[in-house]
Amino acid sequence: MNPVELVFFKLVSHEIELSEFEKWVYSESKLEETLNSDDYLELISINYKIPSGLYEAEKVLSNYFSMGKYYEWNIRNILQKITDKPTDVQKYIEQCYDLYCDGFDFMDNLGLGYGLGITCPDQYNEKVDDYYPQILGEVEKVLEWLDNGKIVITGHSGEYQGIEYEDNRSVEEKEPTGYKVQESKKWWQFWL
Repeated sequence: MNPVELVFFKLVSHEIELSEFEKWVYSESKLEETLNSDDYLELISINYKIPSGLYEAEKVLSNYFSMGKYYEWNIRNILQKITDKPTDVQKYIEQCYDLYCDGFDFMDNLGLGYGLGITCPDQYNEKVDDYYPQILGEVEKVLEWLDNGKIVITGHSGEYQGIEYEDNRSVEEKEPTGYKVQESKKWWQFWL
């Protein structure tokens, strides 16, 4: 991954502040080599002091970088945090639920099996430590699917839950393992 692409990904995932990105735009020599002259001029002309500055920067840079590659990078980043288990690991586990809700259906075991428990602590009183080491097996499965091309993220359609990806997993690999819904209950009883 080239350094310009990495900064773009960090900007989109809010790992860097807009003010930090602005400083980088004015100082990074590789940026001018990466963008055409019109886009480079547009990027250095953006007013980064207003909230729409982020949108404008993303709009220019998204022409140069694959959003599918961004989503894969973001998922791998989250999964690495879960593996590293920092003190705030619960926010990364919760993000698995957010990813599932955003349309990454292959994140169901992590999202529903673990992330939902973090999101709804009144219904699920498990501690994060209780998730380990089982959660690491689910993390490894998703990473393996990405590594082996069983999941290929191609981008976003622009619609709500419009994540586009190829799912080449077997029927067995698609079977939920991190959660179980009882057949005898109605869908609404699952949440009670």
